[in-house]
Amino acid sequence: MNTNRSFPWWGVALGIGCVGLLCIGILGVGGLAYFSVQKSSTQLAPEAVSTIPLLLTQAASSSAIPLLPEPTSSRSALTGSQQVDEDRLYDDFSSDALGWPVYDDGKTILKYEEGQYSLQVIEKDYYDWAYLPVDFNPVELWFDMKGAAGAHPQDGTAGVFCQYRDEDNYYYVEFDLGEGSYVIGQYVGGKDIPLTPQNDAGQYWQTADNFNTSPEAVNRIGVSCYPDTIVLVINSDWIKEVSTQAPLDKLGKAAFFVYSYTYAGKEGYKVYFDNVEAYKSVQ
Repeated sequence: MNTNRSFPWWGVALGIGCVGLLCIGILGVGGLAYFSVQKSSTQLAPEAVSTIPLLLTQAASSSAIPLLPEPTSSRSALTGSQQVDEDRLYDDFSSDALGWPVYDDGKTILKYEEGQYSLQVIEKDYYDWAYLPVDFNPVELWFDMKGAAGAHPQDGTAGVFCQYRDEDNYYYVEFDLGEGSYVIGQYVGGKDIPLTPQNDAGQYWQTADNFNTSPEAVNRIGVSCYPDTIVLVINSDWIKEVSTQAPLDKLGKAAFFVYSYTYAGKEGYKVYFDNVEAYKSVQ
């Protein structure tokens, strides 16, 4: 018997063809997988893109990723209509969240009191002030002002410093609540320069007819305090506009002040401020 029989030629061709088809199939599947990976790495489907912020948010809230601590701020304690930002302040003193100075050295008492802010100067012939708690330099100021119950309204004066650079350079608007009068002026290099005209008595104090002079009456005051111009409004009425002399070249702070006369009583002079608004220059 001859055991060296030859394999038919068509069988060899069929085997080679099957192997070739198998290789092509493998290469095709591999190529599709490769290009799918490449596409997915450079272009996300719309539904995948839309989930990215959500995924990042979820990841950020995970305990596995440390978060920066929440900034501490007194704003969390704001109540009523209180507000403060980079160019505006409003305080109705419904809380002490905005951080006005609180102080008592026996001569001056600054404190929150009955939903208002009070400044009291006990020492005679003495004045003191409290800066507005803002980081900007106010040019527009509005506030309610009234005297203390039972106090003699002629025992002192009160008002606002604006564009306050230092003790020798600033503008001021001062009020005598008992007489219903005011004076506007500026200090330049330590020199006092009145900006209101002289009255019949040769003084620079002027009477405002719409000023409420009752001891505990509230007067709404508006002061526009720019380097070259100061405007006063009392109880919604335009009162006076003055031009400054030697205008300050830079803006400064703002503060409320109280002055106690030499003949003031043992409690000195006390004034309440409320509903304070302050605005930064828009120029």
